[in-house]
Amino acid sequence: MKAFLERLEQAADLREVQSLVDHILDAARTGGKPEEKRRFLRNLLFNQALLSRLETPAAIDALLAATTPGEWDELFGNAVAKELPQLTVDLVDGLVDLDHGQLLRLLPPGSPKVLLQVLKRLNAYLEECEVSVRSLRGMRVARIMSDIYRTLAGESRAWRRALPPCCIDGQDIVQLKEAKQVEKLAAAYEARINQVQSIDLQRSLAALDSGRATAPRMIEAAYEQTFCIQAPLRLGISSANASDNHLRSKEQGGKTLNIAVNLQQGQQERAQPPLEVTTRRLAEPQLILRSRSRGFKADFEASKNSSAATVSELFFAYRRSGDEALRLVKQGLVHVGIVRPDSTDIIEDIAAFTGGGGLEITTSSKVLQGSGLGTSGILSAAILKMLYHLSGHPYAAPACEYPGLYDQSLMLEQSLGLNSGWQDARGASGGPSAIKNFYAPPTKGLPAPERTFLTEVDERLFTERVVLFDTGISRSSTRGLNVVLDAYLSRDRQRYAAIRESLAIHDDVVAALRAGAYPDLGQLANRYWQLRCILDPQATNDALQHLFENPQITDLTEGGLLTGAGGGGFALLIAAEGQAAALRTKLDKLRQRAAFAKSSVVSYQLNAQGIHLA
Repeated sequence: MKAFLERLEQAADLREVQSLVDHILDAARTGGKPEEKRRFLRNLLFNQALLSRLETPAAIDALLAATTPGEWDELFGNAVAKELPQLTVDLVDGLVDLDHGQLLRLLPPGSPKVLLQVLKRLNAYLEECEVSVRSLRGMRVARIMSDIYRTLAGESRAWRRALPPCCIDGQDIVQLKEAKQVEKLAAAYEARINQVQSIDLQRSLAALDSGRATAPRMIEAAYEQTFCIQAPLRLGISSANASDNHLRSKEQGGKTLNIAVNLQQGQQERAQPPLEVTTRRLAEPQLILRSRSRGFKADFEASKNSSAATVSELFFAYRRSGDEALRLVKQGLVHVGIVRPDSTDIIEDIAAFTGGGGLEITTSSKVLQGSGLGTSGILSAAILKMLYHLSGHPYAAPACEYPGLYDQSLMLEQSLGLNSGWQDARGASGGPSAIKNFYAPPTKGLPAPERTFLTEVDERLFTERVVLFDTGISRSSTRGLNVVLDAYLSRDRQRYAAIRESLAIHDDVVAALRAGAYPDLGQLANRYWQLRCILDPQATNDALQHLFENPQITDLTEGGLLTGAGGGGFALLIAAEGQAAALRTKLDKLRQRAAFAKSSVVSYQLNAQGIHLA
């Protein structure tokens, strides 16, 4: 068996591995040392050739098909019991591209003691990790523990003793373990994944507090003026399917391709920045906040004549009510230090900032929430830019805003529980070109995306060939992110293959755009969209697929995709040469269909100016 094991470790393809597995099984049936059987498991699971091609599950399929459950238990049950805890740790520590479920398949049914040893070994591993690594690896551990506890929920005899603790446990998990509510632990660990990611992001962002420097006082030169910050939206052509997610960026690096655009809507004569934040100082101590966003209108007014306690309660109501229309601007005031985090007198805080006066802030968005155009992230950056401008903070100056302003906007969104990636606000940043390619190298700290402007792209040709279609279907801004994160953590054989391919074709998308090769860009967009739907089947539906499958449309296009996470929002369709006008006409007629009753073809212009003071 020894010779076969050495060859297995170096085997170069699936066929060779399968042949060696047959020989090793034959040898095991006539003997074999315990340490050889344990080495067999390790060499098979961590064969580099299979891992690189995501073929290890196929090898395990063949292995288990060649034995019966009883024979497998007899031949390798003890080896699996001894080796599985450390194999699981090595899977996590080595960022191995293998679904942990493949390891658990090797364990004979009814082995709760082994699963408990896996839980204990994973905790011991995490306790030895430094803090940031513990959070990153802890997310995958939480995903593994979720599956293990789902299995153990049916093993009541396993819970006669105390459930093993883990250093990533939150208070809710601790309480569930104390109460031995095993059936609830799988869901609790799934929820813990996002909590641990948020904790690590907050830790990474905490280093920015010194750069935040708050906004202590409004500069006197701003007292008698009204200011308006305008901002474009961003078309996301590629994010390598959510590679800007915090965990993925830190472990594997992230890539995004974004284009800042102005939109022409309604009765507008030309394309204009869709987002605005206007502000003026008021003579009397008061605070007036208004949201005039499409489908999202709200007002907040308070003065010294109001009860301070009532004003404080109403101001902070957004912390209790989810999608509150004014939450971004309210939290922005807290973020820069104008309003104290637990203020009992909001108007006193505003008066201190304005030199005894008040403040009126109005935000406006011309697109619906859930557009897939990075609205909340960009609006966060615009609000912060305005507040920094009022106090003369360097982040308000175009030469100093990158990357600080955009890191702060991400911090603002995270403080509200929004699971945005780093690309959203950055896609609206200004520079030599509206078209930007970002790459964030792997890191242990805060992802630091490197920005490259694609100045060689013919912008006139781009706006002619790339048609922007508002489907009129709203989508959740964070739903898809969690689905893709689960695919990454679980290394599910089909969905993780889609993640890998998405990252691989990103550079091809950039190259096609640079070369003006729109037929290639269309084909790549089609494939990118197919990969998105593999990762998240809910990213599409029959109505949305009409855009990509109906011959009346596809005969006029080279391909296309939905921006953002899908599920609705805006579609980018690459018109075939000479067919742009016909495509726009065909899309206009889709309003006759119930699913697209609110849809429209949107004229746009590229915006290289970015978020700016009008």
